[in-house]
Amino acid sequence: MRDTARSAVYAVEDAWSRVLDRGGQVDFFGSRFDVPMQRRFGDLAAMQAYADHWLRHASADGAAIGPVRIRRRKGSRMAHYEPAGIVAIPVEASWACTEAVLLHELAHHVVTALPDPGASAQPHGPGYRGAMCWLVELALGPQAALLLRTGYQGAGLGVLHVA
Repeated sequence: MRDTARSAVYAVEDAWSRVLDRGGQVDFFGSRFDVPMQRRFGDLAAMQAYADHWLRHASADGAAIGPVRIRRRKGSRMAHYEPAGIVAIPVEASWACTEAVLLHELAHHVVTALPDPGASAQPHGPGYRGAMCWLVELALGPQAALLLRTGYQGAGLGVLHVA
């Protein structure tokens, strides 16, 4: 199936990631709230520990999510998720060693555990976006999730409710 939302999802998440790079107070349609500064990881071990922690936490919320393995990816152009439960990160590329990128790849893993088999039909479809917002809320809080969800909706991208 064609991934029709990919470029729009990347654009939304890139803009959202830049907000998390700064962190702090955000003016959101006249309301002010704080968003955290995203973490930057120094190595694969730190990424693995982060992934293990949040997937355990997500599983405690009732989702049956298996473990994922974080591995080094050659090249520096992209990170990706392999359906066997592997996340490949080009650790030499500083853009790839951020919380936003790791959560993006983990959302691909989480969506495979959703009970609706149609939720994962498109790699960056509504099921993926719902999983991403759910993970972001767990890891970064409701304010960061609100900004991301609103970004998706502003780009005309629906979000499937997850969990």
